[in-house]
Amino acid sequence: MGQTDRPPGTPPRAQREHAALLLARTLVDRARALYRELEQRTGAPVQAHRALAVIAAEPGIQSSRLASSLGMQRSALSHLLRTLAQQGWIERRRSGDDQRSVHLYVTAAGRGILGATAGRMVGVLQHAVEQLDDVRLAELERSLEALLRHIEPPAPGMGKAPRRRRGQSPR
Repeated sequence: MGQTDRPPGTPPRAQREHAALLLARTLVDRARALYRELEQRTGAPVQAHRALAVIAAEPGIQSSRLASSLGMQRSALSHLLRTLAQQGWIERRRSGDDQRSVHLYVTAAGRGILGATAGRMVGVLQHAVEQLDDVRLAELERSLEALLRHIEPPAPGMGKAPRRRRGQSPR
């Protein structure tokens, strides 16, 4: 069913809701496809790629600022950073002034992951948003904020497949 294919006699509000739902679903589907492609190309989860991109754009960034940039809780970011360091994609350096302060840097291997995604996928959404004029950008921001107020975030750990023990078959 296309955007304009609606049951006859559908009220205008219902038509707008229908069109908005179709567009929102299309956006989500395209984002999922891009994320799957990104993960397949690099072997890295999307969150890892997003973190690497921010760290590369801001070498020496501290984890608290990175958490804010990614919209992540510190505990989730801590786990992600541990994984990135274990993979050899980032380096953590303590500040000379304050040993409690850790600065993050992308390694050559991390830059390789970012390089593997060069082209169509990198910043697709960012590029699309940059194409909007100021009026449309403000409308989009207000509309998405309003929409997100009605969507509960997933509970921690939701959306991940349950871990199976070796030899255990899926149900």
